[in-house]
Amino acid sequence: MLYNQSQKMITMLNFMKKIKPIALLMYIFSSVSIAEDSLDIQFSDISIKTPAGSMSPHLSTSKSNITILNWLEPTDDGHRIQFSRFVSGWTEPSTVTNGNDWFINWADFPSVINFNQNQYAAHWLKKSGESTYAYDTYISISKNNGKSWSKPIKAHEDKTQTEHGFLSFYEYKNELGFIYLDGRKMANKATHDKNHSSMSLRSGSIDRNLKLNNTHNIDGLVCECCQTDITMTDRGPIGVYRDRSTEEYRDIYITKLENESWTEGKPLHLDNWKINGCPVNGPVITGNNNEITVAWYTRSGGKSNIKVAKSFDYGETFNEPLLIGTNETVGHISMTSDNKRNTWLLWQKTAKKGLVELVLTRIEPDTNQIMHKIIEEAGKSPRFSFPQIIRNGETIILAYTTVINDSRETRGNNKKTSIKSISFNTNLY
Repeated sequence: MLYNQSQKMITMLNFMKKIKPIALLMYIFSSVSIAEDSLDIQFSDISIKTPAGSMSPHLSTSKSNITILNWLEPTDDGHRIQFSRFVSGWTEPSTVTNGNDWFINWADFPSVINFNQNQYAAHWLKKSGESTYAYDTYISISKNNGKSWSKPIKAHEDKTQTEHGFLSFYEYKNELGFIYLDGRKMANKATHDKNHSSMSLRSGSIDRNLKLNNTHNIDGLVCECCQTDITMTDRGPIGVYRDRSTEEYRDIYITKLENESWTEGKPLHLDNWKINGCPVNGPVITGNNNEITVAWYTRSGGKSNIKVAKSFDYGETFNEPLLIGTNETVGHISMTSDNKRNTWLLWQKTAKKGLVELVLTRIEPDTNQIMHKIIEEAGKSPRFSFPQIIRNGETIILAYTTVINDSRETRGNNKKTSIKSISFNTNLY
């Protein structure tokens, strides 16, 4: 059943009523003195040599503590997905698959994850028609640690030549699930009812026989090209995404897998950011048990900000967000946490002439002290990219695209980018 606008309005009103009892707590949280000091961290360069034109790194760590880096590499007639496993450093890269009919884009890109101990899953995007954003999402499974891969499985059952992407995997009860953006309704003729021809958030799973199952609509009206994200808790997966209202408010919503189905999305925080188009800036989430942290980009009130909000009850309520990078960020956030409960963010800071700096930020859990370190100076990391950060045990790993000369050409197929990866031990900081 579609989650219509009246239901969303009721949810918002209930949300606002619900936060009143914790108003004092939210006030205390937002009033903590924040020192923006400099982080003094020594990094190890663990980069893999990649050919010119390599782009779109993606990092993941499974519940088995297996960390994988994957990225796109150009070939003579197309692209291939390469991946490597972290074992003190990166192992020799392997190939998932290759193709010459893929959708290659800076914001929507492939992923490779480990699940169920020795199984791997990968997804990529394949063109389905001549329209720029006509593409399908395909999934392949490896049952032998990535040595061989199954025949591709389409992640959706519709045949519309529309957008299908921004997929986030999760492992639950030793099986593979995912959420993604589905544009099947965008094939409909546009009317005054935006629910009739809008982007949707949908879910699915792949069973042990490699069959697509449990395809359901979660939210029938969402932002068209903002990334989704998922974290796992001891109660199951929690997902976040950018919603869209009929009045074009595009705030962050949260959904949970409960009793084998995803709950209707509810607002995490009401920014009331009204924008007549997708900002290409999705939320990120990290957590394990009851403690959940979500970060997102917004320009509500005409000011750019990264907001970071924490929950201690599995995402039922959130503290008032901390603000980072006010009027000096374009977002493009990645986030992880360490075993001391510090939150680590990797994000892009605006610089002169439309360039960006790549910034690492640490938020201490009890004092909310914020400390920064510039990872790449302006011009060395392309604005049209999404840096990655993840934890493997006591090690924090970063992976991001670097560029010879930053330009709009780096948004897709190019010969100017490569992949860089660095790490550090969290126990030293």
